[in-house]
Amino acid sequence: MFIEKKNYYHIEEFEKYEITAVYTKKIAGNMSDYCPIENQEEGIQKKNREKLLKELNLLDKQEVMAFQTHSNNVKIIDEDTKKYYYGKEENIDGFLTKRKDIAIFTFYADCLPIFVYDTENQVIGVWHSGWPGTFKEMMKSGLLEMKKNYGTKIKNVTMALGIGIEQKNYEVGNEFYEKFIEKFGQNNEEIVKKSFWFNKETGKYHFDNTKFNELMALNLGIKKENLIVAKENTFDEKFYSYRREGKNSGRATAMISFK
Repeated sequence: MFIEKKNYYHIEEFEKYEITAVYTKKIAGNMSDYCPIENQEEGIQKKNREKLLKELNLLDKQEVMAFQTHSNNVKIIDEDTKKYYYGKEENIDGFLTKRKDIAIFTFYADCLPIFVYDTENQVIGVWHSGWPGTFKEMMKSGLLEMKKNYGTKIKNVTMALGIGIEQKNYEVGNEFYEKFIEKFGQNNEEIVKKSFWFNKETGKYHFDNTKFNELMALNLGIKKENLIVAKENTFDEKFYSYRREGKNSGRATAMISFK
């Protein structure tokens, strides 16, 4: 369950594993260095991240982040890793680690964060999945990286989805729907149909990115009791939303770290 605090929502189920997993509200400030807001103080994003870590008692953690590109690529941060920021050319949209000294930051303004924890191997991660990442099967890609690098069994993965934009606020073109049917129709047509709504008044489809990923998670073997889904909507004024605010939208962070 996502529990609201003044500056963020935290995921209750992760707390019992001594893991902090949060999604920040607009009041916490812009978190992404590569998405500045007009007339903002220079360097304020780093200060905002430091304030968040201080509030969460995680100031001793090493920040890890990337210039996100809507890929399906997940980077492993292991004991030999010495690099903690990944540029646009490196095409990274998520991270996994066993390291206790790491705080993983990913950035959002409507897209969906996917938080994960392998309870057997003690691996944490968070992945950025807007519709391009969802279409490229970011979730499947991330789970495969967990299996390949850590021997993760899907039955041992606790996963949390959210906070993203709701279907009612996410109008898309007909070609968008057709693209999903073309790719997923043969094996996952039911998932596609349950994730789209056709508005007869406008003649447009609306996409539910959260629902698509929820159904895909269950299809990939995540246990229902291990899946947490946020009910909040980024179109709400308390969050950053590219759909609502356009290019002047800042970015929230979905951050995960061992305590």
